[in-house]
Amino acid sequence: MLTFHAARYSSNAFKRCAVVLTDKGGKLSGDAAEANIFFEKALSRAAVNGRFIGADGQALALSGLSVSRCTQAILIGASSRARYDRMDWVKRGVDIGKSLDAAGVSEATIVLTGDTGKVDATAATTAVLEGIALANYRFDNFKTGLKDHQLGKLQKVTVLVDGKALQSVKEALPKVEGVIAGNMLARDLVNLPPNIATPSYMAETALKLKKEVGLDVDILDKKQLEKLGFNLMLAVGRGAEEEPCLVIMRHKGGNKNAPTHAIVGKGVMFDTGGYNLKPTGYMEAMKCDMAGAAAVMGTMKSLALREVKTNVVGVCPCLMNMVDGKAYLPSDIIKSYKGETVEIGNTDAEGRLALADAIAYTIDQEEPTDVIDLATLTGACMVALGGAYAGLFSNNQRLSSRLKAAGEQTAERLWPMPVDDFYAAKTQLADINNDGSRYGGASTAAVFLKKFVGKTSWAHLDIAGVSMDEKVPAPLKLKTATGFGVRLLTEHFEQLAAEENAPKSNKRGPGRPPKIKN
Repeated sequence: MLTFHAARYSSNAFKRCAVVLTDKGGKLSGDAAEANIFFEKALSRAAVNGRFIGADGQALALSGLSVSRCTQAILIGASSRARYDRMDWVKRGVDIGKSLDAAGVSEATIVLTGDTGKVDATAATTAVLEGIALANYRFDNFKTGLKDHQLGKLQKVTVLVDGKALQSVKEALPKVEGVIAGNMLARDLVNLPPNIATPSYMAETALKLKKEVGLDVDILDKKQLEKLGFNLMLAVGRGAEEEPCLVIMRHKGGNKNAPTHAIVGKGVMFDTGGYNLKPTGYMEAMKCDMAGAAAVMGTMKSLALREVKTNVVGVCPCLMNMVDGKAYLPSDIIKSYKGETVEIGNTDAEGRLALADAIAYTIDQEEPTDVIDLATLTGACMVALGGAYAGLFSNNQRLSSRLKAAGEQTAERLWPMPVDDFYAAKTQLADINNDGSRYGGASTAAVFLKKFVGKTSWAHLDIAGVSMDEKVPAPLKLKTATGFGVRLLTEHFEQLAAEENAPKSNKRGPGRPPKIKN
């Protein structure tokens, strides 16, 4: 297990492998220059005797150094650090993490003093540590016979900071560990194969979270869903042997009378496309179609571990979209939980059906002030935005601005997209059709969901292009599942909690983006 530590800068604190940031041209200044003297100027000699120029993210590894307690060093270019925001520091953390993994070290010490750009030392440090943890994630659960050199080695990272920042950084470390634990849970769930990660597995995972971190958990089984009228969700799951379930988790971190916020995640554990069957080349990766539900579970774990002082309910409709004689068909007409009838234009547009029932039920029963849903909903969003951004669709500008700001701080970026009724699928025989054109298809799906939201503030995050790095290349270049959404939503709820618990005179007015958090 990877652990994080902080200490006041001293060259005497270096152990095993030192990581030093360089300026433009690979120059060393401040404490980095002092570290160079500690290493008998080996760092500066290496920097000038090759192609290393200190470009942002460029790495140069040195081994076989003569210092007894620190035999390796890594130079990481940070030539633009004077302009760095928190997202830039996350990226540098990923660069550092990948270099440490490649070096095969178990312990490392990072010099992070001096200029931290647009954020303070604590924000920069926590961002770097998040990046290191993201880069060192491995999923080797099903690999047998791995050699020692193939295993992940890194276990301890100590960041050396200025003395005035030390206490603040130390106090922030448990929160870093909390959000990383949530991210790792989400990534594990997405990476698991569909013969293991079934709806019942998700229910069991939620119940484990109840014991581990104190979430309130309810599981609605098929009989309960039938009684409540979850007809859309049940129709999608009808062709599978594994029965659907609705997982409900509550984090009660705020006051009893404080508002409740809801997050709903699409949990299609495997998507064959139904009778609109996906072709070879498109179906194989569909175990990731539950990345929205995984992100919700990871976020709920993160909120509990970080003891975020706000009330959040996380809801995951979990099911499998399979084909057999009972499976739903194109042209079926099904009555939703909310009462509208839906004409099935495409059985491969199943995610919006499950979400529609789950969102309507959550609003009806939990009465949240706002709802955010996450879903690997459309290939159209992948085509539009690739792996750099998730699509952001919302009926509320303030909520949209808050989420976008949180995404900028966590390197889980969002791009606003239209949710105009112009994009709605045409229907002939029912109230709504779940089909959509290949043109503007991400907006068509969002418009469908909007019909089940009513007047509640709502945002839909289409994470199809950002949930799996192997599907579409992404800026952080993480391996397999990314856990996208956990860090973004944790940051969002941290900001909300700060406002909800602040003295009334200090609350910011509506519509203003949250201040950058230390």
